[in-house]
Amino acid sequence: MYQSGHAISPIVEAVLRLDPSGSILTSNHLLLVKLALESRVYTPVLPVLDKFILYFPGVTNQPKPQYLSSMELPPMAYITPAFNHTSKFKYQDVLEYFIYSGMIYMGLRRWQDALDCLENAVTYPVKDGPPSKIMVEAYKKWVLVSLLLDGKPRSVPKSTSSSAAKAYHVLAKPYEALASIFETASAARLKAEVEAGSRIWNDDCNMGLMLNVLGEYQKFQIRNLGNVYSKISIPEVLQLTMSADTGAKSSSPAVVENLVQGMISDGTLHATMSHPPTGPAVLTFSPKGPVLSEAQMQRELVASTERIQTLSYEIKTTDRMLTHDKEYIKYAQKQKKNAKTQADQGIAVTDMDWNAEDEELMAGVF
Repeated sequence: MYQSGHAISPIVEAVLRLDPSGSILTSNHLLLVKLALESRVYTPVLPVLDKFILYFPGVTNQPKPQYLSSMELPPMAYITPAFNHTSKFKYQDVLEYFIYSGMIYMGLRRWQDALDCLENAVTYPVKDGPPSKIMVEAYKKWVLVSLLLDGKPRSVPKSTSSSAAKAYHVLAKPYEALASIFETASAARLKAEVEAGSRIWNDDCNMGLMLNVLGEYQKFQIRNLGNVYSKISIPEVLQLTMSADTGAKSSSPAVVENLVQGMISDGTLHATMSHPPTGPAVLTFSPKGPVLSEAQMQRELVASTERIQTLSYEIKTTDRMLTHDKEYIKYAQKQKKNAKTQADQGIAVTDMDWNAEDEELMAGVF
């Protein structure tokens, strides 16, 4: 199993040599994430995974280049099934890539990146009907990762189709119930709920995430103390927080101190720990969050500028492709006509929902 991990670095290099921007999804991307999960070798795949996917093979209405041999050709012009740089895509392949990418980020505990990938699968356009099984599985993981990030459940993303959202609430009801318990109930109740649903979590291959949820419960309690106290002693933290791993208070102040020190070290708690000559250790919260040095701030600004410049170019390219796409023009005209008809009839105009017409728009992509 681990031998397959040796193939990851050469594939990463090949993918980025074909498309340094990493903006177009190919069948090599799917192979890459599968290999990473099989071998449990995650870090080498990040140079590809961290790129923003904006296009799929087979994009039509591209701007025509002045020279076919130009080194500045966009990747959509030459990364196509016709040139054997990628295979044809089915919508399931796209969903698999996003959920597998999210699972890799989970393995690295990069929860925000994991949530973004899962959200791409959760909000994937569907016809009026139930979402695919992959989308439902992505939603279940999305609920748990949301807890790990926020400590409370999130609303379904606004861009989710109404039919998919309804299905999620039914098919992932145990997960939503647990998320509500995480926010409002005691550690003992949360532990009991996780244990009662162990068969569900195991069948969905989500028990590992559940254990992370249990482990984060006390950490969120500690962070929330910063909303009330500016300073607090470790014995007081022990009395005011509970461990969901055990359903009870931590066994000693030393255990809590080690937990707090670990949170400070990994940057999940903005605070400092002091040890007075007499008395217990004291936790002092930092309301302003982490303070960056001038060099760190400069690096952040440079990185942000580069991302904005890259995305600005991609946005212009995408806008042009949509503007000249006949199917999109027909679709936009139909949406405008429907909105006018609803307004004339006194019907409230709601957010755009995906339907069969939207599915046809995607047909030229895959």
